[in-house]
Amino acid sequence: MNYSFALVGLAVLFFILLFAAIQLGRYLGRRAVPDGEASGRSGVAAVEASVFALLGLLVAFTFSGAAQRMAERRDLLVQEVNAIGTAWLRIDLINTADQPLLREQFLRYVDERINYHRHVADLRQRDAIAGQVGAIQKQIWTVSMEAAARSTPPFAASYVNAVNEMFDIATTLTVAQKIHPPVVTYVFLAFLALACGCFVGLNLADAKRGNLIHQILYALVMTAALYIIVDFEFPRIGTIRIDQSDALLIAQRDAMKPARVSR
Repeated sequence: MNYSFALVGLAVLFFILLFAAIQLGRYLGRRAVPDGEASGRSGVAAVEASVFALLGLLVAFTFSGAAQRMAERRDLLVQEVNAIGTAWLRIDLINTADQPLLREQFLRYVDERINYHRHVADLRQRDAIAGQVGAIQKQIWTVSMEAAARSTPPFAASYVNAVNEMFDIATTLTVAQKIHPPVVTYVFLAFLALACGCFVGLNLADAKRGNLIHQILYALVMTAALYIIVDFEFPRIGTIRIDQSDALLIAQRDAMKPARVSR
């Protein structure tokens, strides 16, 4: 499934719904009975201010949280590359006879990690790849324990610690890529934006001058804000991407040799 097109489609649909909400607000505003409207206007204004303030607060927190999570995932990827490089170099501390098998397993492990990052937006395939990564981790750990028993203890402990850190960071990154706010958060945010659009229409009901541009701009700005929030939250399916960070892992794999198997 092409999630990029799905995300754009949802943005277009929300823009249409938001514009329709404004028109609904204008329609309801024009049908409202003007008698007594002035006396209750202060109360209505207070309600509108509260709703708009809540919308602004929720957008700010959601936007900030999504941007922070994207930055954390990028930092974890850098840490994973560093951990892989450290563990790879410390293979030299292990018994010489055990090194070729460990290096072969490391190469397969990094290939699968690259494959995982390439398909992380595919919810079904990434879980299958994660299972393969877990199987290779078990193989590396088993061989590493056997090799450590035949190696000088201080050197073996240093190598084992590096392997353990490499696995821990990979697990942390995998979990971090699956952590998102509950769907109800985005549903409520969209509902609140539509409600505010209706309030905008109510306030424009008595406008004598044409205000179509203002309505379109409001709908466009709100749609763009929500699109960017979702894009930050899922930075591999839209315009904002962290695929460039994968180049670090690919460069690390190329430095390990032999040539990486293309997928």
